[in-house]
Amino acid sequence: MSAARFIDASHSGLPVDEVDFVIVGSGAGGGAAARILAASGARVVVLEEGPHIDARTLGTNAGASMARLFRAGGKQAAFGRATTPILQGACVGGTTFVNSAIVWRLPEKILHHWHERFGLADGLPQRALDDAATIIEDELSARPVVEGVTSNRQDLLLRTGANAIGVEGRFIHRYEKGCRGSSRCLHGCPHEAKQSTAVTSLRRAAADGAHVVAHVRVRKIERKGGRAVAVTGRIGGDGPEAGQPFRLAARRAVIVAGGVIQSSNLLWRSGARMAHLGRHFMSHPGTAVMGLYPARVDAWTGASQGYEAFGMRDTLGVKFESINVPPEVTAARLPGAGARFAERLAELPYVANWSVALRADAEGSIRPSLWFGDLVRYDLVPHDLERLRDAMRTLASMHFAAGAREVLTGVSGLPETLRSPDELELFARAPLDPRAYSLIMTHLFGGCRAGRDPSTSVVDPTLKVHGVDGLYVMDASVFPTNTGVNPQHSIMSVATVAATRLAG
Repeated sequence: MSAARFIDASHSGLPVDEVDFVIVGSGAGGGAAARILAASGARVVVLEEGPHIDARTLGTNAGASMARLFRAGGKQAAFGRATTPILQGACVGGTTFVNSAIVWRLPEKILHHWHERFGLADGLPQRALDDAATIIEDELSARPVVEGVTSNRQDLLLRTGANAIGVEGRFIHRYEKGCRGSSRCLHGCPHEAKQSTAVTSLRRAAADGAHVVAHVRVRKIERKGGRAVAVTGRIGGDGPEAGQPFRLAARRAVIVAGGVIQSSNLLWRSGARMAHLGRHFMSHPGTAVMGLYPARVDAWTGASQGYEAFGMRDTLGVKFESINVPPEVTAARLPGAGARFAERLAELPYVANWSVALRADAEGSIRPSLWFGDLVRYDLVPHDLERLRDAMRTLASMHFAAGAREVLTGVSGLPETLRSPDELELFARAPLDPRAYSLIMTHLFGGCRAGRDPSTSVVDPTLKVHGVDGLYVMDASVFPTNTGVNPQHSIMSVATVAATRLAG
């Protein structure tokens, strides 16, 4: 691999003005597509809006890391009755650079539904997706967290609690090679043990001749005669080339892989006006329930997420995970202010922090905005909120079953703390109002829905934009529904299948 093929356009400009394939976005979908297309011998350029990060420069302060690595400095949000933060990476590697690298194949029930309702069987056949998933698992070193090595006490407590109430679980499977359990995935891995696209598929693509170019903001896709022929925009960053316009031509295709929100809005800015563009925005909104234990937990050690309880995924539509994050992140969820908050802060080593990810029924919308850049509107429906509070009650019962002496509810309208399993029924009184919950979004879907029928979808079963030759979308924006599991592996598998077909 030539390091020279990772380029900062802010200082060097674009290395070429025409290639076979232009890929917009360097995360799960863009990285997987680049890997396949570059290996086929095609000339490929990957364009990334954010910076290319040297692992040696990664810090340990959560606020500074988010400002540097996340879109809008971690302040991106969806608007509705509640304002809900949305976490997306904005650097080479995209969200794969800052997530927990959790591996889940696309559930067969979900894929079958896509085949039956949306006509995707020819474009995304089960066998091809399975073969792609196997290759990705091998190349990205998918493996479970190891008890006593990369797990921590919080993971074991979640296992105890889940087993006690009969919820199936496992140590989380992750893309990692040599994880040291520093619990710094949120900051980007300082040891390059997490196998993000920045250290796997993009490096392999570069070794096969691709260029990966940072600090490039693509504004529009240029079309001619019904075909995508180029992308245009401006160079970002703070180098001498910052602010300069650019045009990069694509002889064979433009592949949009900027993420659910950005891909939808790039098509919109480029003149696409399909009826369903920017619609069907979906997510797995999540929140946490914390338990206070008699002995130290130290939930900022080990793998960033080590254990998951998924046994209620097909019933209540939720999955539970341990959250091993920097102490200042957990501390932000502690109740109280002033002296009362200081007392809670002193108890932080004894706190276990577990999350619930909800496969929500709600659908929102995405549009460009002069004020916000990307405007996302989203509201949970009442059934979502009913399931959310049931899931939080289940998490609280797991905490008590694992030995917690106190549970911090985190819900406005409920007591700050519960001290006995007898109080669990209070969750039934929790408001059906999203403003009462501290929610966050990390798994996003929709906006460029795939389907056979152009009147109800944006891309066809091969992921080509309806009515536009040479224009493809390869990220979770094409997913017709949310999946109920962490989406990175599904995104990479879908993009691998689509890019393999495109490579010929």
